[in-house]
Amino acid sequence: MKRSSILTLPLAALFLTILWASCSKNHSVDNPNNTNTTTSLVTQASWKYDTSGIDLNKDGTVDVGGDSLIAACEKDDIYTFKSDSTGTIDEGAVKCNASDPQTIPFKWSINSTQTVLTASAPPLLNGNINIFSLTAAKFILYKDTTVSGISVRYLVSLKHP
Repeated sequence: MKRSSILTLPLAALFLTILWASCSKNHSVDNPNNTNTTTSLVTQASWKYDTSGIDLNKDGTVDVGGDSLIAACEKDDIYTFKSDSTGTIDEGAVKCNASDPQTIPFKWSINSTQTVLTASAPPLLNGNINIFSLTAAKFILYKDTTVSGISVRYLVSLKHP
């Protein structure tokens, strides 16, 4: 009798552990079964400038820094995207022009393939901008352009404030 009760306890613990693990929810954005859409990730929280620069090999990593191309007064701006395709830019503590309003409205959309953001939020988010990657914590956008006959990819990375 003792022998079966000794075996029953570890088996019961193992069963409860497996049951608990199978019932727990995974809220990770990296989970491929997660139903987060691009729009829900963009609108879940506000975004601000993180880094920018040239991506020589187009792998999503800045190879040549471009932080100097972004004015200091732009780096503290907060971009809030709303689910109704409107948004606001909060100018932050450092304004480029003291007479500018603290908040500026803008419009935005994402194409049907969820690969291009179109926004009217100059200068950082203006026009059609390709989405390189988007997670709950980081939003990386890019534009391919030609400078002096050389094709370059310029990345802008946003994060939550």
